[in-house]
Amino acid sequence: MTTSGYQTYLHEKTNRDLSVIPGTYGLPLIGQTFDFMNDNVKMMLNNYQNYGPVFRTSIAFRNIVSTVGPDFTRQVTLDQNKVFSSRAGWEGMVGTFFQGSLIVQDFDDHRMQRRLMQTAFKAESLHGYIDDMNSIIRSVQTEWPTAQPMLFYPAVKTLLLDIAAKVFLGTQLDQESDRINNAFIDFANGATSIVKKDWPGFLYHKGLKGRHVLEDFIRQRIEKKRYGDGTDMFSHFCREKNEAGDYFSEQEITDHMLFLLFAAHDTTTSALTMAMHLLAGHQAWQAELRQALRAIDAETPSFEHLGSKIPLLDYTFKEVLRMYPPVPGVIRRTIRPCDIGGFEIPAHTMVSTSISATHYLEEYWQKPKTFDPMRFSDARQEHKQHKFLWAPFGGGGHKCIGMHFADMLFKSVLFNVLKNHRVRFADASQADGKILYVPFTRPKDHLPLVLIPEP
Repeated sequence: MTTSGYQTYLHEKTNRDLSVIPGTYGLPLIGQTFDFMNDNVKMMLNNYQNYGPVFRTSIAFRNIVSTVGPDFTRQVTLDQNKVFSSRAGWEGMVGTFFQGSLIVQDFDDHRMQRRLMQTAFKAESLHGYIDDMNSIIRSVQTEWPTAQPMLFYPAVKTLLLDIAAKVFLGTQLDQESDRINNAFIDFANGATSIVKKDWPGFLYHKGLKGRHVLEDFIRQRIEKKRYGDGTDMFSHFCREKNEAGDYFSEQEITDHMLFLLFAAHDTTTSALTMAMHLLAGHQAWQAELRQALRAIDAETPSFEHLGSKIPLLDYTFKEVLRMYPPVPGVIRRTIRPCDIGGFEIPAHTMVSTSISATHYLEEYWQKPKTFDPMRFSDARQEHKQHKFLWAPFGGGGHKCIGMHFADMLFKSVLFNVLKNHRVRFADASQADGKILYVPFTRPKDHLPLVLIPEP
């Protein structure tokens, strides 16, 4: 199916009348936005319990048909009848920042653009990234203080930016580090801001300026990358050709690199921060995991180690992303009328499915609020009850193209940090501290931790 016959849907006005759907829009104008920002899981589960698995909400000035449950995740992400537009769903929220990227592409356009990125994420390419990854992690980690408090969230954020520069862009930031780092932070904050106004002083305005800085940084390096022999992701993109045999344009490459940097950097920062938060609060599991890591006769992990040789590390990864998926849900807009859970949904209606709330459904998960990595063990396999029950990377054609890279990066950091260190809270009260969910999940206090060397 080609996209051309469907282009008109992008110009249609969004349907806001959801009166036939049970639920509430919440407060005038702001709806349930603050409830969502405060705790999206609690807000979605409350609606689920009060109204059922399909209900109406109003978040960030958008009236949305919200759903909870693996069947809806499957319906919306697989989209076998090509009813749900990712572009129309996301464009009004992040389109200015991620124009041309995979998240705002539909159907054939999405398939063609995704092809540009495939080479960079094949197994042989991932094999080539791990040495650089480990080298940077070990180098940066030696600068982290031990036996005294450190703020883990900003520390790991800086670490992952260094890794992104080397593995994604094939460069060391060096003297430009502060400028690019600040531009990236402004870009990320602007892309996830609630108020989309290009006014001085607003996050959105600063974000657009940050995007221009990053865009220039990438564009200036495309020609050299295209005719070089680099093995970084940027080089792969620059040398890739489309179906007509032509190189992808500078704009296409820039758009994809910006989205990739954002998606991989901030989501993995969130996942690692919440992993350390959970491990600091569960010392017995941390000790058991460390023992498994020490059983590996290597100072740094290989690609094979991170694949299947450390099951407890894999269970930890899956449980962290179950409890705190960096992206809480999927948003789409209908192209034509469709049925969702027995309700007739009009064309051009915003539809979401909550991945985070589905990860807490008691009818599937044993004690879902409890940190329990063994739920993913071969003996239990709670996630295998439904193919779309555990879905932190989405599903279908838009399933995260970088999920295997994220898996490798997450596990590499944990391996290097935990093998020779015990991690504990700087203050025991942190275990019950406030968690922020927007734009990405992390403790409000930026997670003060103490790394204690383990002989």
